[in-house]
Amino acid sequence: MNMPERITVDGTSALIYHVDSTPSTNDLAISLLADTATPTPHLTTIIADQQSAGRGRLGRTWVAPDGQALLASTIVALPASLPSDQLGWLVHACALSIRDALSTRLQPLGRIVTLKWPNDVLVDGTRKICGILAQLAPASSPFTTAVILGYGINIAQRPDNLATAQATSLYAEGDDEAAQDTDSVIRSVLADVLRGLDERIRSLIANGNAADSGLADEATVAQPLIGQRIALAEPTDPTGRVALEGVAISLTSTGSLLVRTDDGRTHDINAGDVLATGIPLTTVHDTKEKRANN
Repeated sequence: MNMPERITVDGTSALIYHVDSTPSTNDLAISLLADTATPTPHLTTIIADQQSAGRGRLGRTWVAPDGQALLASTIVALPASLPSDQLGWLVHACALSIRDALSTRLQPLGRIVTLKWPNDVLVDGTRKICGILAQLAPASSPFTTAVILGYGINIAQRPDNLATAQATSLYAEGDDEAAQDTDSVIRSVLADVLRGLDERIRSLIANGNAADSGLADEATVAQPLIGQRIALAEPTDPTGRVALEGVAISLTSTGSLLVRTDDGRTHDINAGDVLATGIPLTTVHDTKEKRANN
């Protein structure tokens, strides 16, 4: 891994560090936070051309060819006075900011960018273009809470060079500039993401909660699965076995998913994989409440 180099990105005043390669931008962000000689103010962002050990939720790997994706981690510094039960909304704020940045490029091509709870950004409801990973980090001050938002956005991959058949990229969706001038597109998307994230976090802090800031309503509207019948797998089950079926009612006050099963009970779900939406599913016979944990 080479040393991070400070760079300037048009359209944002955030402090940006670039590295050619790193095992994980999230891990590098934690290291920079711990280094008192390195400035890491709010919205400091690390971007890499390549990750050798990129990961998603639950330790899953995130694979992207060298120089063809926006691989980034943004350090969010929050006042310690913000209730800890509001931290879950940071993933939603990040996802909405990414949705807006990608919609600017994809809407003119007839594509629709939406969110999939808990941490994915999709094109046309089926193709994954981005995943997000949030983690707490040691804060530099007792008066702040530090959260690192890691995100990988597929930019220039060809359709035959994507990790899975369900994945996509800007280029695969018809954005030719994404392949012709990848670095410029990466920087433009990053600037848009950071502007949107800054606005949403400022409002969350000013209002003290996601409901009053409008973030909760915005995130709910952006989730097509709300009001749909879904199947959920336990997040730690590698087989993807269905653990819960029901109707996704809403997002809760903490950003988790509220699901009503056929027996009328409601379940507050903090983590899990949505396996299907909008499909009539068989009733789960085991109606014992199952709460997924991170």
